[in-house]
Amino acid sequence: MPDRKSSRSAHRTQIETDSRANQKRRTRQALIDAAMAFRDEGRNPTFAEVAERALVSRATAYRYFSSLEALISETATERGLVALERIWRPGDDPIDGISRASREMMKLMLSDEVGLHVMERSFMAVWLDNDPGARPPRPGRRMKFILPIVESLKGELSSAARRRLAHALSMVMGSEAALAIRDIGGASVEEALAAAAWAAQALVNQARIDAAEARRK
Repeated sequence: MPDRKSSRSAHRTQIETDSRANQKRRTRQALIDAAMAFRDEGRNPTFAEVAERALVSRATAYRYFSSLEALISETATERGLVALERIWRPGDDPIDGISRASREMMKLMLSDEVGLHVMERSFMAVWLDNDPGARPPRPGRRMKFILPIVESLKGELSSAARRRLAHALSMVMGSEAALAIRDIGGASVEEALAAAAWAAQALVNQARIDAAEARRK
């Protein structure tokens, strides 16, 4: 039988890990919010000014963003992301919803390709420059679209199948997908938008097919 003391210790460790991750997300968001506030005021702040408004040190700010340019690109992306409710609501067709969401995400990424590359360079620099336990999480904005739509399939897909589908969708939506389809695939912007929608639809369709086959066995 598992040792109760060990189980409690593992549970406590997981809670502490989740708490640290949540704090890192809040710090990252505080920096983005501070930068957006300066932009709304018509100012181009320094990194030090953004850090001061976010109530963190400049050294801490650099752990989250490799440059002020990267932070400004993040604020533009944050502001450009539409609310899921504008493209899909519970009860709507999940296939249509994931198509719209994927297309919207790709359009946002490609609206400023210079900014896209700046953000990706920053993500990589932050990952390399921080120790594994200190690396701040990436924003994961795509999951705000993916998770609610995937969860709407709860009546068709098992928990494991929904988790796998969410993982698969995360590969075809977001900055990495935009870089791959443009820089490697050589697609035009319109081709990229169409391919993004098609790929997301295909994954949801296949998940449904797999689930139906599993029920027949």
